[in-house]
Amino acid sequence: MARTAADVLKMVKENEVKFVDFRFTEEPVLVKFLEDEPFAVYEQHWIERPKGKKSFVCMGDGCPLCEILGDKPRGKFAFNVLVLNGEESKVQVLTAPPSLARQIKKAHEDDRKGPLDKEFWEISRLGTGPQTQYTLNYVRGRDLAEEWKLSQETVTELVANAEPFTASEVVRETPRSELLEIARSLA
Repeated sequence: MARTAADVLKMVKENEVKFVDFRFTEEPVLVKFLEDEPFAVYEQHWIERPKGKKSFVCMGDGCPLCEILGDKPRGKFAFNVLVLNGEESKVQVLTAPPSLARQIKKAHEDDRKGPLDKEFWEISRLGTGPQTQYTLNYVRGRDLAEEWKLSQETVTELVANAEPFTASEVVRETPRSELLEIARSLA
């Protein structure tokens, strides 16, 4: 059963919105994209503060972090993916940087592999920082049993019962007044 806007607001008020960020690893992870495109597209600042780096969603026009600090935000593309790790299978939020988002878009538009939510994908990451490289490999459903030891029936049931997240559940915007205070304290 899908969440309604009222359910989401209630969960936010009760601080019960819990989503899991997809964690990239060097080992390939099998996922099923639940939609053909990102459910949220936004820009994000990473600001060095006395207690370490922290991320903030960019406000766009009039953003104090852009205007006062001159910080350039990076694009982020959030996808709902069902991570298929045996008993740990669950919906997670894969937040892709632009380089991975371009690979995902290319795969989606590929006549043989697309659309994105048609089949399954192995995702892995190698390196950190500017040297990070992402790998996105196509996996046919008919290969799940042999290559991943997963039954098609189990996977079909998991996909049918998956509840995707919404942008309002995942993207946390900081009030302008707070961003202004942060920018002024660091300028």
